[in-house]
Amino acid sequence: LQVLRRHQCHVLHKATAICPSLYVQSVDFFFFPLFFSMRSKFPHSDMSTNPGFVLSPVIAQRDCGGDNGCSVKVSIEFSESQQPVTFTCDGNSPVELLISQTLCWVHDDLDKVDFSSYLLKVCGQEEVLQNTQYKTVDRVIQTVKNLCCALDEVETQDITEAVKRLRHSVNLPRTRSPKVGSLCTLNAHHTLRRSSYYEKYFLMCHLTHNGKNLFKPVQSKRVGTYKNFFYHIKWDELISFPIAVAVLPLESILTLTLFGVLNQNASGSPDSNKQRKAPELLGKVSMPLFDFRGNWFSSTACLNLYSFFVNVIPSIFPSVCFSFRLKRADHQILWDHRLHCQKDHPNSLPKVLASAPSWDWASMAHIHSLLHHWPPLPPVIALELLDSKFADSQVRSVAVTWIEKSSDDELAGYLPQLVQALKFECHLKNALVMFLLSRAQANINIAHYLYWLLKDAVHDPAWGRRYERVLGALLCLCGARLRGELEKQTHLVTLLGAVAERVRQASGSTRQVALQEGLENIQNFFQRNSCRLPLGPSLVAKELNVKACSFFNSNAVPLKLALVNADPLGEEINVMFKVGEDLRQDMLALQMIRIMDRIWLQEGLDLRIVNFKCISTGKNYDYNHVMCMVELVPSSDTLRKIQVEYGVTGSFKDKPLAEWLRKYNPAEDEYEKASENFIYSCAGCCVATYVLGICDRHNDNIMLRSTGHMFHIDFGKFLGHAQMFGSFKRDRAPFVLTSDMAYVINGGERPTSRFQLFVDLCCQAYNLIRKHSGLFLNLLSLMTSSGLPELSGSQDLKYVFDALQPNNTDAEATIFFTRLIESSLGSVATKFNFFIHNLAQLRFSGLPANDEPILSFSPKTYTLKQEGRIVHASIFSFQKRYNPDKHYTYVVRILREGQNEPQFVFRTFDEFQELHNKLTILFPLWKLPSFPNKMVLGRTHIKEVATKRKLELNNYVHNLMRSSTEVTQVHTNIHPDIQSPPLSPTSGRVEGEVKLSISYRNSTLFIMVMHIRDLVSEDGTDPNPYVKTYLLPDPHKTSKRKTKISRKTRNPTFNEMLVYSGYSKETLGLRELQLSVLSAESLRENYFLGGITLRLKDFDLSKETVKWYKLTAVPYF
Repeated sequence: LQVLRRHQCHVLHKATAICPSLYVQSVDFFFFPLFFSMRSKFPHSDMSTNPGFVLSPVIAQRDCGGDNGCSVKVSIEFSESQQPVTFTCDGNSPVELLISQTLCWVHDDLDKVDFSSYLLKVCGQEEVLQNTQYKTVDRVIQTVKNLCCALDEVETQDITEAVKRLRHSVNLPRTRSPKVGSLCTLNAHHTLRRSSYYEKYFLMCHLTHNGKNLFKPVQSKRVGTYKNFFYHIKWDELISFPIAVAVLPLESILTLTLFGVLNQNASGSPDSNKQRKAPELLGKVSMPLFDFRGNWFSSTACLNLYSFFVNVIPSIFPSVCFSFRLKRADHQILWDHRLHCQKDHPNSLPKVLASAPSWDWASMAHIHSLLHHWPPLPPVIALELLDSKFADSQVRSVAVTWIEKSSDDELAGYLPQLVQALKFECHLKNALVMFLLSRAQANINIAHYLYWLLKDAVHDPAWGRRYERVLGALLCLCGARLRGELEKQTHLVTLLGAVAERVRQASGSTRQVALQEGLENIQNFFQRNSCRLPLGPSLVAKELNVKACSFFNSNAVPLKLALVNADPLGEEINVMFKVGEDLRQDMLALQMIRIMDRIWLQEGLDLRIVNFKCISTGKNYDYNHVMCMVELVPSSDTLRKIQVEYGVTGSFKDKPLAEWLRKYNPAEDEYEKASENFIYSCAGCCVATYVLGICDRHNDNIMLRSTGHMFHIDFGKFLGHAQMFGSFKRDRAPFVLTSDMAYVINGGERPTSRFQLFVDLCCQAYNLIRKHSGLFLNLLSLMTSSGLPELSGSQDLKYVFDALQPNNTDAEATIFFTRLIESSLGSVATKFNFFIHNLAQLRFSGLPANDEPILSFSPKTYTLKQEGRIVHASIFSFQKRYNPDKHYTYVVRILREGQNEPQFVFRTFDEFQELHNKLTILFPLWKLPSFPNKMVLGRTHIKEVATKRKLELNNYVHNLMRSSTEVTQVHTNIHPDIQSPPLSPTSGRVEGEVKLSISYRNSTLFIMVMHIRDLVSEDGTDPNPYVKTYLLPDPHKTSKRKTKISRKTRNPTFNEMLVYSGYSKETLGLRELQLSVLSAESLRENYFLGGITLRLKDFDLSKETVKWYKLTAVPYF
């Protein structure tokens, strides 16, 4: 951080000058006068409404009670001090306290210091920390409210304005109360193109409201072309609908769709029997039937059709409803019980209004009365009322008054959806436009992002003109200085677009030349001035680091740019600039992940999510290609780059990620911190990618920072639209969780309690997101009209609905996500997908060096010089083992040259077979002895099979020792030290703990067996634990319940629900829950690992109890 005086900080005040005529001309005559009244509310001299600084965002954590604060180490640069001031403070400390502590270090006499003249700035960014302490301000406001209550609830206008100014100054959520047959004549179609392709034309006329047809569409007559000066189509036809104008809803929309009937002989073919093609959709236009004053539009209008040749949209207002399970009868029940919903379920208002049987003139009074008497909705719920299925102006206006309660930081998170919602407004003059423009005046962040969202939206074929006008209004309202900053950014983007296009079109060595020439032009731009980046107004660059700039060798050939930070204390800014690829879908996916992270942080769960920025910057007019800028995360590599260091099959190995982290974190405490970051961030990635259905997950779009933070890039496939490999889906697992990731999580190959922490984090994060299911469905629904190919209708929203499991309890969702973790971890398809991608990328990186042929059970190769020649080898005996599975192992007796005592080595039949296969590869020209047949039918005489194999293996070893000298010098298989000795037996010792969740509802007892940790087994091997429970007394053993078996682990995770139905609380008070943990064995008796006995009368069954219990050697039933 950096302490600056206010006059030292770069201020973006808005000018009060009259708007340039260039922007005035783009605004409607009735729309423009509103600017002056709005502009007067934000005088440039008032710091409370126009601070002129980019304010750092604030996340208010939920107050959980108790002391949950954390300490933060702060380093502050100060111009009046040569050394930075470093100290530790509480995470909830206000900015004023940090400034005062800093000034105490450098000033002896604080009486002469004006604390209000100092600001606290983030090093490397033009961003000022807000002087906000939510709890303190909330207490002040609550105190004022209590005083007003004591004065018989008298609240004067001065008090109201004072509270409003206080909330605005600290950027708290605002609290504003809400203010409480037709016909047309079709003339002609002008500027006709492609007339020779069609012999007839006709129009389909739709009268719609709330995205639904009020009547059956009316078709005009089919006519040909008429030429005077130019070709045009002339109808001169009266279109009538069976309804009086007086009863039409004021937001009724007339939609005209032009179709062309193909000329069957246009191609010159005389064949009259060929199949006739359906009429072709040529264009569409919509217009409201009433103006913004509610007056009937009764004059002649020339409407602009927009063409449909790609991605035909079925309706001008696509109505998307994500109440997937509601039928017509359900809607009727909801409407009939609307007053009950108003009282007990106020958040159901969008569903109630969507269930209204009619929106005609006679019904509007009742609907509006219901709306104005409804309790205010939270802003995130009110967003749904801006969807296309709510066209009524009063509904949308009330929704905006509720959304106004959002803080600026929250509003910035939903800004793309609000820009899309402008399409669903009937008129340009509406509450939503006024709201967005006013909030842009008060906050530079919102003005900046609104500008770039509108800049991109002006290319919308249907709504571009509307967005042009709103963009013009924004530029009129913002001051000359901010407008100049935005124009500089636009010019920089144009220069970068030209360079990127030239590099993309060049080939081979000419690309580097094109890059260097283009970078010179950009460097000349920076010589005149520094420039803020479209990624964010706080990122300011002063020049290029030309030597560090390059391009990526992918199909789009994006530029990799290194920019020098204008702040000398800031780090270099690395970005990627790409042309020709639409990254709006990536923007949406990253926005959803940021909102998830915000929800987790507000609930006190920090999953160490790596958030990076991506923004679409419109089209390059010279090449008509979309352009975008993406922030590059420093000190990170793709998983592919990490894995191929261990060969092309590195994706099948378990240690690459752990060893890569160890390389950058050599100290043990550093590695533990990196591993912790990996566990938390991996949990966040698993939940986010599953909920959003992120597909095409290979090891080139999953990245890892040297600090252990994992994150995903490239979101070209989402909402379950999987990448196909022929007729197979490449993404077969619910999400990416591979064994090399599990190796880092566990801290080794064996499962540990750290994996249980990972499972708990995943389930906790998943349940927190599920509580906000409506928010994510609302935000995605508002984007269905944005033209994204994989988000176009209710079927895409249904994927998210199904993924969130909103109708399940938290316990059921925990079980569900645990099964997903098991499925993903056990998926071989993910690793195979990584391997295929490694092969596909060899043309870029080259084939890695081949590994020396070694055996899977041997980490190294031993030589004759090291170990000595084997004189004699034979199979001495065999023993039964139970680790990792029940099997027989063979004892090999070995005698070497110069040794008097023989050595004994333990090898399985499979290991002997692997040795034989490896020898066959190494010595293809030598005749090796035949190897015994592995096939065994049945399992009745297993010991006899082992006895028979002992003789066959002894014969094989004897013949092998008589083979060529080269063959007999292979010593790896019979070195005695290459396998770890078995663990010592525990002699019946019981250890470990079990985590249970016990709850009761609807006469049912729910026992969730969550985790067990630190088990020990009687023979020292890893057991196969499972859990068995009884409700005692139970003479007939009818209460027996069991979990699944977890294989070869001392720290199993179950997350399984054991249910006892039909028990009253009184009955359960007389019962005991006996829980036993056993190890499942195939060839011997299952053995006891520990247990507990719990008296249910000791539990408060009115609430859930989650606790760890120590296992003991209790008798089990």
